Amino acid sequence: MRQQPLYLKLIFSFLILVLFIGLTELSLHIADPDLYYKNQFFPINRDIDFPDVYKKDANLFWRFRPDQTINSESFSDITYHINSKGMRGDEIDKSKKGIRILAVGNSCTFGWGVEDDSIWTTRLSRKLQSEFPAKDIEILNCGVPGYSSYQGKIYFEKELLKLNPDIVTIMFGWNDQWTAGKNISDHEQEKPNAVILRLQNIFSHLKIYQLARKIVLSATEKQQQISLDQKGGKKRVPLPQFEENLRRIIRLCKENNIVPILMVPPVASLENYFPGQYTISNFHEQHKRYQDKVIATARYEDIDFIDHQPEFDKFSDLFSNPADDPIHFNAKGHAVFYQPIKERIKAIIKNPES
Repeated sequence: MRQQPLYLKLIFSFLILVLFIGLTELSLHIADPDLYYKNQFFPINRDIDFPDVYKKDANLFWRFRPDQTINSESFSDITYHINSKGMRGDEIDKSKKGIRILAVGNSCTFGWGVEDDSIWTTRLSRKLQSEFPAKDIEILNCGVPGYSSYQGKIYFEKELLKLNPDIVTIMFGWNDQWTAGKNISDHEQEKPNAVILRLQNIFSHLKIYQLARKIVLSATEKQQQISLDQKGGKKRVPLPQFEENLRRIIRLCKENNIVPILMVPPVASLENYFPGQYTISNFHEQHKRYQDKVIATARYEDIDFIDHQPEFDKFSDLFSNPADDPIHFNAKGHAVFYQPIKERIKAIIKNPES
């Protein structure tokens, strides 16, 4: 019997492999098993590793996949629209000749858990357009869930600066104060291999890849929930690096004639949301240190800042589930949050030289 040529054997083996992967993928789509592995400490924030929503990035660790509508129930209970630049909202108007405002930050800027029409950037856009109809004002929501000031600094320096903004709001702190995965702070993370990263982004959509990853992770590391009241360990961005990152963004703004506005991220206060339950909270104490650093940095750089905490402390209904999430304010919170920003930006538009 004549032996088949080697190239035919290879082709046949390849076709069998493709058929196997295809059938397995189809079976997993039909069965729809839970393939998510929750471990927020590895490598930086496991909760961000939704392969259909994000892709890995050599410089930023992760970023949104462009041109998508996110309605996955495992990711969030609402729908998010991501444009071709990986930002929440409409496409960037390349022909715009008016005022461009960038909102740089994390999930609080992004508007986690709040519908498009209710987030503070949308509210601000509507208000400014109605009050300055001749100014052609565009607001871009550049917030990405999970981002620290380290990622924000790189994002602004390498990409956002090229959009030629006139005003930039900057708000970080929450993810900076988080415990670092494997005790490695953001600025200490080694840059991943570009080829491996590209392959992961190509294959991470596949259910079979997600299943294999969950099997490997289940065998090699302990699945764990993150605790708000974290004690000890390195922070993703320690306070000295936090200040350095903020100052770098501010200096880039000044060098490019951009008006920077630092913002202090508010927290659900113990007095308003936990009356009589707690007298002290390590979580709140940590956050206060980052809040204070924002204010100190703004004063050192002699720039405008907005401390949202005093206004938020007047209410007790700006966080829908403060016991589990004292970070992300609700639609009413966004309505309160945007008010002082509106007034500051209105003043800048009316008196650009002030």
